Amino acid sequence: MLWAVIWALPIAAGGVSLLTPLTIHLARRFNWVAYPRADRWHGRPTALMGGIAIYGAATLGIFAVLPPEEVWAIWTGATLMFAVGAIDDLAHIQPAAKLAAQVLATGLLFYAGYAFGAHWPVWVSLPLTLLWVVGITNAVNLLDNMDGLSAGIAGIAALVLSVFAGLSGSATTLAVGGAICGAALGFLVFNFKPARIFMGDCGSLFLGFSIAALALITQRQADVASQLAVGVIPLAVLAVPILDTTLVTFMRRLSGRPVSQGGRDHASHRLVFLGLSERHAVLMLYALSLASGALALVVLFVDVMLFYAMSIFVGAGLAVFGVHLARANVYREASVEGDGAPVSPTRPLRVLHNVFGDHWKEVAGMFADVLLVGAAFVVAHYLRYESGLSVVRETWMLKSLPLVVAAKVLVFYATGLYRGIWRHAGTPELVRAGGATVLAEIATGAVYALLYGLGAVSVSVLVIDWMIATFSIVGIRFGFRGLRQYFAANRNEGRRVLLYGAGDAGVLTLRELRRNPDLGRRPIGFIDDDPLKQGQTIQGLEVAGTGEDLVRVCRRKEVDEVVVTTEKMSEARRRAVSTKCREANISCTTFGVTVEPLEPDASTLATDGAELVAR
Repeated sequence: MLWAVIWALPIAAGGVSLLTPLTIHLARRFNWVAYPRADRWHGRPTALMGGIAIYGAATLGIFAVLPPEEVWAIWTGATLMFAVGAIDDLAHIQPAAKLAAQVLATGLLFYAGYAFGAHWPVWVSLPLTLLWVVGITNAVNLLDNMDGLSAGIAGIAALVLSVFAGLSGSATTLAVGGAICGAALGFLVFNFKPARIFMGDCGSLFLGFSIAALALITQRQADVASQLAVGVIPLAVLAVPILDTTLVTFMRRLSGRPVSQGGRDHASHRLVFLGLSERHAVLMLYALSLASGALALVVLFVDVMLFYAMSIFVGAGLAVFGVHLARANVYREASVEGDGAPVSPTRPLRVLHNVFGDHWKEVAGMFADVLLVGAAFVVAHYLRYESGLSVVRETWMLKSLPLVVAAKVLVFYATGLYRGIWRHAGTPELVRAGGATVLAEIATGAVYALLYGLGAVSVSVLVIDWMIATFSIVGIRFGFRGLRQYFAANRNEGRRVLLYGAGDAGVLTLRELRRNPDLGRRPIGFIDDDPLKQGQTIQGLEVAGTGEDLVRVCRRKEVDEVVVTTEKMSEARRRAVSTKCREANISCTTFGVTVEPLEPDASTLATDGAELVAR
């Protein structure tokens, strides 16, 4: 039976590869075409209704290996979503009607016994099931905003859930997940940039409902000790759609625009706004989806408590990523490129300041650190006692955990760890953080000794705990700076600039050009006369040659401008470089930092003098 259901994936993939070209032909014939609009991302007319191929291929894959009575609830609900989406693509229907259909489809799942927290009281599981299915269905629909994004994320989610089902021995889930995965990833061949066809709402609603239902089936059949852990599994698998929907909803409410209104403010759009190419942005979200999905599989192999701790680390990383995306002001004035939203929406950190006043940073930092140091303490115990925690050790760990967390956070506060602006952090902040974690670990050992005696203190646990806590505390704070530098380094817009001089001044120039996109320049490499620097890299850019190689390097790298960064270059050498650039028809400029006195102009002096006379 297991080998039989595995055929669902290739059958669905083969079916979508045959049905998609046919759908493209029908779309062109009947004018099922998505035309460019101001609030949409694509720039050319593209065939629509690709969901027909996805639905047909997935249905073929499911019923080729499973009898209808085993999947009637999920297939009926998914068919309803496909029909509603198709009507909306062709004729448009009211949001209330779509919501009613989603509630009806969720009711079918609940009637068949598939619920979020099936073993919880019905008054808890019913609203959670409605929230889950409706939320994920619309989240995947909202994620369909860039070529290949929704199909890829849905395919990855179905793949992870299928692997989970295979490891836990669920043939039904494996077959349904395989069919959905095959249909989604097979469609990706036609939908990845540059897309030849879009899936439309008929495809995204179908995939969203199917993935949400598949997660419920997996949750019910998972053999995990804790039901709370089972509840975290679908959240981990679908972290990217949840992050995107939360980000869009929150930022649209802050910026004063309707949540239901479309726009270019999704996670993928923000990644492109920050400097990535469309392909790079989509692939990054794929990677995040795979990483969070892998976390869901971990619950099958580790203790539940360790799974919770690992979930905290992954959640903290996604939170840093989401906050950085939220800081990107993607809203512009109403124009061909914009969507009519306010130009300067309220920043998310401003909301925290309004709620908590000047101490908002301490509150946010303490909340994050409470979770991180607690998770680090738990992971340290499991790494030290990898054969399994004894009952006594586990009891000691859980009872001391609140006091350990409180002691560490108190040390962090006393050492000033919550007063820095971490997106500008440097070596002094790194040293301070390292010193703070050392003192916090000493406090941890003291707490343990006071509670259970000096003999109960494990030096190995303290060392491992210090390493993990330091890495997580420093990582979450330097993460903002790291993300900013990463996006700046991958920015593809602006004139291609070659920097002459790979010393300290050259690095300063590189950082400023990357940090300030308004300068309109993108560094692509260095030139330096020092032979010892040749072939080396500086912040990802190669020292491509000496001054004698200037023209050759400029032609090979298609340089638009040469920027002289060093102030040690003689005047004669500067003229020679300028001459070479002029002969190669390349602009030549210089970059420098000066400190000059700020002198008032004549009009200001005259006004001040007149005021003195009047007095």
